Amino acid sequence: MIKPGLVRFILASLVVFFHVTKFVFIGHLAVYCFFILSGYWVTLMYETKYSKAKQPLLVFYCSRIFRLLPVYYLISILTFIMLFIFDSQLIARLQFASLSGLSFGLANLLMLGYNQLSFQPLVPAWSLDIELQFYLFLPVILIFLKQKKVRYSILGIAFLLALALSFLWTDLFISKTILKYLVYFLVGIEIYKSKIEFNSKLERIFNSLFVGILVIHYVIPKLFALVKLADSSYNELFNILSSFLLIPLLSNSVLRKSDSRDILLGGMSYVLYLSHWMFIIPYNHYINELSKIDRIPYLLGYLFITYLFSLLIYQYYDMPLDKLRKKWVSRRM
Repeated sequence: MIKPGLVRFILASLVVFFHVTKFVFIGHLAVYCFFILSGYWVTLMYETKYSKAKQPLLVFYCSRIFRLLPVYYLISILTFIMLFIFDSQLIARLQFASLSGLSFGLANLLMLGYNQLSFQPLVPAWSLDIELQFYLFLPVILIFLKQKKVRYSILGIAFLLALALSFLWTDLFISKTILKYLVYFLVGIEIYKSKIEFNSKLERIFNSLFVGILVIHYVIPKLFALVKLADSSYNELFNILSSFLLIPLLSNSVLRKSDSRDILLGGMSYVLYLSHWMFIIPYNHYINELSKIDRIPYLLGYLFITYLFSLLIYQYYDMPLDKLRKKWVSRRM
């Protein structure tokens, strides 16, 4: 049985391999699963911890923002340095981005609006924009989710909205907001609200079904040819629908107790999710004209540096700052 920290670590690793190879195509699925887990954990913390604070909304917003910002700021600065060193098109990109004026600087500073940017220096940060929007609206969302029938109705509407914004209304402003991804957070909220737990046999069936469908796409070349297209709507549909096959795995994982190793893996997953993009910049620079075989040593070096960096940053930067955040929260309970 997979514990929660390992689940997050695997999801972060899927995003890494999605970006660094052309062989893994389920990076979006991993992010959608992150949203489901966020819906569960943040709702649990809001209702069992933050709601008991003297100023619940202030403590909740400050705590969640400062959970994300320190690592984001560090990786963003390092990413800009990498871009200045290795990206010859950076000046042109910045000039193009600056046409949007103050919004580019504010989005990079506050994360809100990052997913709307035409040039995203730290690409994985788009999901942090969505995450922050979820935090902002969570207290209001929970007001409408007290009754199970209402939750199911809203879930259904959110699912249809996600499909519409993914395939029909892709050019709308709201297609890059929380509205497109709300269904995943709502699934996580429902898992918490209804205390959903799947028996181990059913979890294995869904896991096997997911793996089987995934394998088919690698075995049948025609399907894989479709999936390889970067802008393929089939690719996105696969990621959306397949993420729901993993609900039993995600739902059961949050109920399992973590040990110290699992906590370590879960903690470094956030750093890994952001920092891997920073190292992709020099990696792409050096392997640009190499054959696939010649790229293997560079790929192994990239993976070693990325995972080691994530571990060190988590242990000596993120974890100490997170302890301070938790102390700040505990003093206001």
